[in-house]
Order: sequence, then structure tokens, then C-alpha cells
Amino acid sequence: MDRKAFEELRDLPGKKIRKDIRLSRKKDLLPNLTADNITIENELGIDVVMNINYNEEVGSKTINVVLKGRGPICRLDVDGPAHRPAGRSHKHSLQTPRCPDRNLPDNVLDRPDLAGKPLGELFAIFCEMARIEYEGTFESPDELTESSP
Repeated sequence: MDRKAFEELRDLPGKKIRKDIRLSRKKDLLPNLTADNITIENELGIDVVMNINYNEEVGSKTINVVLKGRGPICRLDVDGPAHRPAGRSHKHSLQTPRCPDRNLPDNVLDRPDLAGKPLGELFAIFCEMARIEYEGTFESPDELTESSP
């Protein structure tokens, strides 16, 4: 995928996620909670999925969009490790066809405005930026933790 095809997919209206999202623990990824292979339906028929990670210990959150069989094309990292010159909250996107192989290292956009936001809110913001309509229920683990007695 090149930058033009990425932008066409990103800007395409009517993309949908139709399933409920609930993060779960996977023994090999502790302390992360994850939701993987969330299908993003689109009129172009491009096989893309979303993966979501939340690290309970440090509060970091990642929303990653992957072109199946190729690799990541877009990622939002919030409250995680800094990605110089960007800070702990930043957005990656495909710039060249080689970016998926290199884990999207180029032109990382600093997003300090997203720091500290709960995962459910970040998911909604990401979907709005990517023009994804969400038709399910999102269970945000950090919001459940904060409201528990």
C-alpha cells in the first residue's frame, strides 16, 4: 500500500466496525489487555483489522490498524513510551510502501492533547478521525477500574 491508497482508505466514509469490543488477558502478553482482529468493513474491500492494547500497570493505550498479510498502516499510542521527536502520546501512519515492514517510523505526529484520556474516549476519537462508524458496545477496562469500589 502506498500513501495515496492509505489516504483513500483513511478518508473513505462508511467504514464500519459491527462487533462489541471487550479487551481480555492473554497469558503471553501480560499485563496487557487486548482485543485483536477487529474487522473494519469498507467499500474498497481492503482487508484491514484493528488491534487494541491497554497496559494496566502503566496506563498505556494503543490502537493499531493492520493491513492483513502486510502489516501496520496506522497506530495511535497514548501514554506510552516517547517516540522522539514526538512525546508519549503520538500517531503513526503509513508514509511509504515500506512503512509496514519498518513499524511506521516516519513522520510521527505528536498528540499531547490525547494524554490521560480513557481508552473508550480514545477509541471514539480514533474512529472519528478514521471515519469509522462503530455499531457495537465498547467496554473500556480503564473506565471500569476507575469506577470500581
